[in-house]
Amino acid sequence: MDVNYSARIGVAVRTNSRTCVAVKDATLQPGGAVTVVVPLSPQTFTDAQVSAPSSEACPIREEASPGVSSYELSLPSSANVPKLVPLIAVVGASSGSGFAMDNLNVQADLAQTHAKDTFRACGASDGVHLSVWQGVPVTGTLLWTGHYSEVGTPSELPACTAMEMGPVTPGSR
Repeated sequence: MDVNYSARIGVAVRTNSRTCVAVKDATLQPGGAVTVVVPLSPQTFTDAQVSAPSSEACPIREEASPGVSSYELSLPSSANVPKLVPLIAVVGASSGSGFAMDNLNVQADLAQTHAKDTFRACGASDGVHLSVWQGVPVTGTLLWTGHYSEVGTPSELPACTAMEMGPVTPGSR
């Protein structure tokens, strides 16, 4: 079963003034549920809500990608989401996709197939690459990739593999 994750998963960031997500879905509505994953170790996740379409692009890339829409997100006051860190946002509530913690890592069942989906962030000279995997990151099946522009290689992140930096295959992510 081929699932297109590009309309369901996006890149998010929390700044001093806002939390926003950029995703290839122009139909999200205020009040809609989004699960925000912090892909840095120790990983965490929290439920958020779409506040409104954003009047300006979410500051995740140097240039806006075609077909990407930006939305403002509301986080619960109890959320421990760091600022200026690339985040993975999954459309839908965490309970609907089986989000859970496995030691220090977040896992989910995004396609409802009883498979373990995992999240990863890696560093490269052009920024942080984000990915969602079915199974173990790097050795499992790559489901989705995203990019967050940042100058230099973030030293605390593992180096990206060629697969994480390669082009997305149409229809698969």
